[in-house]
Amino acid sequence: IGGAVALLALLAFAHYLGWLRRARPWPEATGWDRIPAEQQPGTEVAGLLAQHGVRVDWLGHAGFIVRWGGQTVLLDPNTACSCSVVAPRLLEPAGDLARLGPVDAVCLSHAHFDHMDMPTLRRIAGLGHLLVPFGCTDYVAGVQTGATRHVLRAGDRVQLGGLEITAVPAAHNGNRGHPFRSVQPALGYMLKRDGFTLYFAGDTAFRNPFARIATEHRPDVAILPIGAFEPAPILHHYHMNPEEAVSAAAQLGVRGVIPCHFGTLRLSFDDPRIALPRFAAAAEVAGLPWLMPRLWHPELPHESH
Repeated sequence: IGGAVALLALLAFAHYLGWLRRARPWPEATGWDRIPAEQQPGTEVAGLLAQHGVRVDWLGHAGFIVRWGGQTVLLDPNTACSCSVVAPRLLEPAGDLARLGPVDAVCLSHAHFDHMDMPTLRRIAGLGHLLVPFGCTDYVAGVQTGATRHVLRAGDRVQLGGLEITAVPAAHNGNRGHPFRSVQPALGYMLKRDGFTLYFAGDTAFRNPFARIATEHRPDVAILPIGAFEPAPILHHYHMNPEEAVSAAAQLGVRGVIPCHFGTLRLSFDDPRIALPRFAAAAEVAGLPWLMPRLWHPELPHESH
């Protein structure tokens, strides 16, 4: 009897994590299908990005493709089926990055497995530059060996043609393994071209100095994390909840937000489907424009929701 109970408990835990479920289509996995029509985003952020020639596609979790001024930049790409034995991918897969074509730069915010995935990095063809935080070079030593490596601390800048990329602080631990202590920094990135600035916060808690970042960089649109926030007494030191992300946007003074870090992997006690509806509700109250980029597939036209 004891063995049967243990097996049932193991199966229940595996089901809870998502190993016994199929990957969900993006509207179901992200909670988009739970958002009332009146809380769904308008066209303000999509129009603002289009006005400045910026195209943003989502890879799931915190991964994005940014195409801007003829250059392609990847932010924390992770298209793997899991990031650890306890975190399977619950979202349908994005497209194969091998079909994306040459990539000018990859910006990695920190070394956690859900943000720095080696199999994903190996699938990128023709990478020009790899940007990593200080202390992370050993982790990426065996991938994209032909790329120019930039090891950054907050405040460091890299100029790639007309695109300026600046590393900024993130209130998060940056090591590869243990989730709570780190001597390695985590970073966010400012991408700036022709007077327009896109801020990728990476993974960060609300205690990050957003007001100072706003003063120094004046971002126009921010990509902010909204998920993996329970249990709050522990995770509020490392992650933002949806309402905190809206408050962070106010401190930053941005004209719009793209949410991330939700709907893809079960990394905490909160259901990955609840962050986006909570963010939508809080954004409506605050009058904050936002955008949900389409999950990228090379055969589909660019579109947002």
